[in-house]
Amino acid sequence: MVRTPITDLPVGWRRATGHDDLLLVEGGVDLATAVRVVDGRALLPPYDDGRPRAAGQLPVGDVDALVVALRVSRLGDRMIAEGACGRCGARVDVDFGLADYVAHRRPRRSRAAEPDTEPGWWRLRGTDTVFRLPTADDVLAATDGGPAALRQACVRGTAPTAAVERVMAVLAPVLRTTVTGACPECGQPVELDVDVRALCLAELGFLAGAVLDEVHLLAAAYHWGERAILDLPGERRHAYAERIRLSAGAAVEVTHV
Repeated sequence: MVRTPITDLPVGWRRATGHDDLLLVEGGVDLATAVRVVDGRALLPPYDDGRPRAAGQLPVGDVDALVVALRVSRLGDRMIAEGACGRCGARVDVDFGLADYVAHRRPRRSRAAEPDTEPGWWRLRGTDTVFRLPTADDVLAATDGGPAALRQACVRGTAPTAAVERVMAVLAPVLRTTVTGACPECGQPVELDVDVRALCLAELGFLAGAVLDEVHLLAAAYHWGERAILDLPGERRHAYAERIRLSAGAAVEVTHV
């Protein structure tokens, strides 16, 4: 069980199936894929009126944090971000802990905003402007329209967009930021633009890559259809595939006796 940093919701996890693994393999590392991954795995609590809650209705920072939590559950806390020194071109690896990283990017209070009378909305102090925190769905819907489309969906009033965005970044930060290290060759300080959500999705996709081979093995051995195989919990699919490999290995040994 984890809690989302911005909305403070308790979240559990469903067991992964082949459908989840296939999404990680075939999807990208963008926000749309992250939302689908979280929707497939997260057990989000319903709204107070009983309506189901979807991942796209969470702030982007919460979606980021849940992707990180999935990655930590598989690979642990440590992550390495890779880059190059701008002075000498040497490879630079920056090692950091994801728990510390997420804690550093936690939401904070802003003196520039206060809760509005309308639930879920905030008022920018000293202005006529109210706003709500953009959800992942808001951001995805505004892909073509850009900042103007996002403002239309989430802001009412005349305060400058930059002022509203500064407050939003404090109340609901995303997990993309700069990580600082030093070049191991020349000692030059190096700043890496680290998109933790994308890095975690890439690593999870690599781990899920065996799903295609396992579908092939099970289909060939048991004559099951793809959907039936993908419906299996990941642990059971792995176990069947391993039995097939062991049986094939034993058969090869017998033929050489």
